[in-house]
Amino acid sequence: MTRPELLRGREGEKASPLSAVFSVLVLIVLLFLLFEMWFLQRFTPVCVDGTSMMMTLESGDWLYADTGDTPERGDIVIVDVREYEDEYGHALFQSGGKPISYIIKRVIALEGDEIYCRGHVVWLKKAGEGEFSRLSEPYAYGSTPDFATYTIGEGEVFLLGDNRQVSYDSTETGPLYLRSVTGVVPGWAVSMKGAITGWENFRERFRGLFQ
Repeated sequence: MTRPELLRGREGEKASPLSAVFSVLVLIVLLFLLFEMWFLQRFTPVCVDGTSMMMTLESGDWLYADTGDTPERGDIVIVDVREYEDEYGHALFQSGGKPISYIIKRVIALEGDEIYCRGHVVWLKKAGEGEFSRLSEPYAYGSTPDFATYTIGEGEVFLLGDNRQVSYDSTETGPLYLRSVTGVVPGWAVSMKGAITGWENFRERFRGLFQ
């Protein structure tokens, strides 16, 4: 066979369908891994533990928290509470008698706001406003315990859990430091919590295979 005939024979060969499919799959996996690396630089997976955010969130739900966002009123946030202690040096936030590191709550008031609860109704006067307004809280579950007026100081936030019957929050401790907020849960993460939970549980099982 002459050289031109050999080249024409090779040009006529068709690529294997399986080889093409494999190449596409490898490309998809690489793109997904690159996206995940980029995504996880800003968003941290968080698993809800406890019932203080019912009915919005259930224990075992997975979410993503945006570590680069600044919280606004109504946002769900992740808070590092390791620095908070009582007058005896004991951890202020505990579960089952053991200190906990993080809590998940909702931001109700920001710096300069005033807030109180009377007759299980929360009243809020935003910074710069002249009078209190009744706070609309469609997310709240159960009755909010009454508390006296708080003025939110510089660099502080006032936090409540959605499940007002069991949440240990600013009604007990007063405002917390804004610097303690480590992430803001975006609205889409709450809406997609079912899909996120399924995906993160799959990831946990997959990682477990290699441990």
